[in-house]
Amino acid sequence: MYEYDGVFASQAEVDANKIDYSDITGQIRPGDMKFKDINGDGKITGDDQVRMDKTNSPSFTTGFNLNLDYKGFDFSVLFQGAFGGLQYIGLTESGDIGNFTKWSYDHQWTVDNQSSTDPRLANRNNTYYADMAVAGNNTYWLRSNNYVRLKNMELGYTLPADLLTKAGISRLRFFVNALNLITWDKIKIWDPESTSTNGQYYPQAKIINFGLSVQF
Repeated sequence: MYEYDGVFASQAEVDANKIDYSDITGQIRPGDMKFKDINGDGKITGDDQVRMDKTNSPSFTTGFNLNLDYKGFDFSVLFQGAFGGLQYIGLTESGDIGNFTKWSYDHQWTVDNQSSTDPRLANRNNTYYADMAVAGNNTYWLRSNNYVRLKNMELGYTLPADLLTKAGISRLRFFVNALNLITWDKIKIWDPESTSTNGQYYPQAKIINFGLSVQF
């Protein structure tokens, strides 16, 4: 991948640039990405790409399960997590064909906000740093996909049996449970478990259930 090295924040920075980008673009504009000249030849070419030592597959996955019971109350919780991977977060089908993500809208170079860390928005692949056929394969789009998720949690209460005998009920339990309640991650743009590079996937839903269980 090309190593991202900031953004040309102004026309003055473009004019002061000494590195030749002509191999990957015809013209540099304010808001475009900078790349590192790895081999020091004064120009950005395919020879400046570096190998990543991680993929989007985590090197370590883990989980923690806890079950508690006390005087009719029961509580269970499951945490899951994965660490050691890198996910490519490219541009969504944005611009002429669809909307940009809120993250992209909030993290962009504009004339009024001349960011040195986030580039100007691309209309699909109309910039060299968003086009996978040119230099879209760069480290700006990489995110750690480490995460910890509160996958499942349930709280219940079972009424004492002596309160149920006259009603012909042997057991009555009220409960509330939740799936995918909270996720702690660094991607923020979409689900860290997704391997999609453009957001085209069905996200995991947060689900909360209330109910009761009756045995006669």
